[in-house]
Amino acid sequence: MAIGTKVIQTRLIPRKWKFTAITLFGLVFTADRRYVDRYVRNHELIHCQQQLEWLYVPFYLLYLGEWLWHLIRLRDCGKAYRAISFEREAYAHEQDLDYPGSRKHYANYRKK
Repeated sequence: MAIGTKVIQTRLIPRKWKFTAITLFGLVFTADRRYVDRYVRNHELIHCQQQLEWLYVPFYLLYLGEWLWHLIRLRDCGKAYRAISFEREAYAHEQDLDYPGSRKHYANYRKK
């Protein structure tokens, strides 16, 4: 089993929150396992790789910093979330199930 493929269902994540899953320190948490398909799992696996290469705490600081910057700039929580470089990479490649195996380090900050 690859890093980040373990999915844990928990009541700590309210179902009313608008996300299917969240990856924290290499573990994927969800309110309902039924919604974690192979594409969601792939999206979260990309986040696992990002977190590992940024050594977790810097990842979370960058993630939060980017979200705050985009929130100020865009004035919309959802748009700010989608503008985060880590999310842009994960959404762009979640349907490509081979991507995690060929992903280059720091891909979210590489020039296209």
